[in-house]
Amino acid sequence: MLFPTISLAQGLVVGAAGGLRITGDVPTYGLTNSKRYLIGPKIEAGLPFRFGVEVDALYSRLGNTMYIPLIANEFTIRTIANSWLFPVLLKYHLPLTRARPFLATGVAPRYASGRIHTIHYGYYPGDVTFSSMQWSAHGVAWTLGGGVELHFGRIRLSPELRYLRWPNPSHPSASGITRYLSVPPNEVHVLLGLGWKMR
Repeated sequence: MLFPTISLAQGLVVGAAGGLRITGDVPTYGLTNSKRYLIGPKIEAGLPFRFGVEVDALYSRLGNTMYIPLIANEFTIRTIANSWLFPVLLKYHLPLTRARPFLATGVAPRYASGRIHTIHYGYYPGDVTFSSMQWSAHGVAWTLGGGVELHFGRIRLSPELRYLRWPNPSHPSASGITRYLSVPPNEVHVLLGLGWKMR
């Protein structure tokens, strides 16, 4: 998709973005082990009429730990995951020069994979079993955002705020991330992008 976009581009900016998730996980049972940081590469292709297309690849760590206390039959379940978020954004820059405010909208596919570690405590002392299983899942969020792009020669500095809306079905499928993790349907990111204008 990007090749025809880049061929028509008014300018190409490559760099990296990093930031934090303001919103945290809210597990129904247990504790969250998710990390709030996001980091990864980004690329933006300028289009006519002050539009542009940006694609990011942002890594984060997700996880939670649940304790299920049944009578003489208890479980501790820890889920961990490596998460990659791939926002594809259409951006519009306001007609200013050194400081260019912008609005952005698009979609943000996410792929996550990890393991579920389970400890089972049985009916008598010493009756402890361990198990582990691999899992992977994906999802797509709608996203809206805005920020400002600061110009220092070829350097581009862009603080930004993004809102993501994830589907949160009551009965998630086996390919859905909410089947394995307590991921909130509403997510807010604060990001800082650093880029270099190629041409």
